[in-house]
Amino acid sequence: MSQPESIDSELIALAQSGDADAFSTLTTLHEGRLLCTALTLTRDAHLAEDIVQETFTEAWRSLARFDGRCRFTTWLHAILVHRSYKAVRHAASRPRLPTPHEGSQPEAIDPHSPAHAALQREAAEQLRDAVAALPGEHRAVIELRFFADCALDEIAAALDVPLGTVKSRLHHALEKLRGMNLFAAARES
Repeated sequence: MSQPESIDSELIALAQSGDADAFSTLTTLHEGRLLCTALTLTRDAHLAEDIVQETFTEAWRSLARFDGRCRFTTWLHAILVHRSYKAVRHAASRPRLPTPHEGSQPEAIDPHSPAHAALQREAAEQLRDAVAALPGEHRAVIELRFFADCALDEIAAALDVPLGTVKSRLHHALEKLRGMNLFAAARES
C-alpha cells in the first residue's frame, strides 16, 4: 500500500468511527483533484465547487458503506461523477434565462490560488496520460507538434510519411483527445 493510501486508510478508519476532524483532513487532501474533475465535467467554476461540496457531504453520510474494495479517491470520484452528470442533466432541462452578464466569460479561478495550481497540475497529468494512451503513430505526431513545436512538414520529414498522413494523424489524435474532455479545465483557467 502506498503512503497516500496508508494515510487515507488511517483517516478513513478514524472518520468511520465519527472523527469529523479526520474526515476534514480527507477533504483537504482530495479537494483539488475533485475540483479539477468537476470543472472538466461541468465547465462551470461555481457549479464545480458546489458539486465537490455535495460529494463530500454524501461521502460523509455514506462513509460507513465504504468497504475498501476500491481506493478512497476512486470512490469519491464515482460520487462526484454521478453528482456532476445529475447537475448537468438538471441544468440542461431547466429553461435558460438570460443573465445580466450574458456573453461574458464564466468566472475564472484566481490564477494565484492553490486551487488554480492544483487544477493546472491535474490537467497536465490528465493530458500526459491521455497522450500516452494514444496509438504510437498518433502519439508521435502530437508529441512532435505540441511538445517539440515542430511544423507539419518537419513532422512529415522526421517520420518519413507524406504531409497528408501527418495531417490525418494529427486530426484523429486531436479528436480522440477532445472526446476525453481534456481541454475543458484548461479553458476555464
